[in-house]
Amino acid sequence: MFAVLIALVILSAGVAAIYLILKNMSEEGIDIAAPGSCKRGRCGVPSRPQLEEAPPQTADAVDQGKVNS
Repeated sequence: MFAVLIALVILSAGVAAIYLILKNMSEEGIDIAAPGSCKRGRCGVPSRPQLEEAPPQTADAVDQGKVNS
């Protein structure tokens, strides 16, 4: 019985800590909404796919462009 009471106290302390963290974040203006949520004004909008970045140009490619100009 004692172990159950200790577990409940630890659980309630954890819930209270998370509540206070989220409350302080919202008071400071930190957006705590999940991506795609209505709070961000993007209700039901799926996330965009990641685009591949172009490889960086090498010095040889830059030098060849100067020679041909």
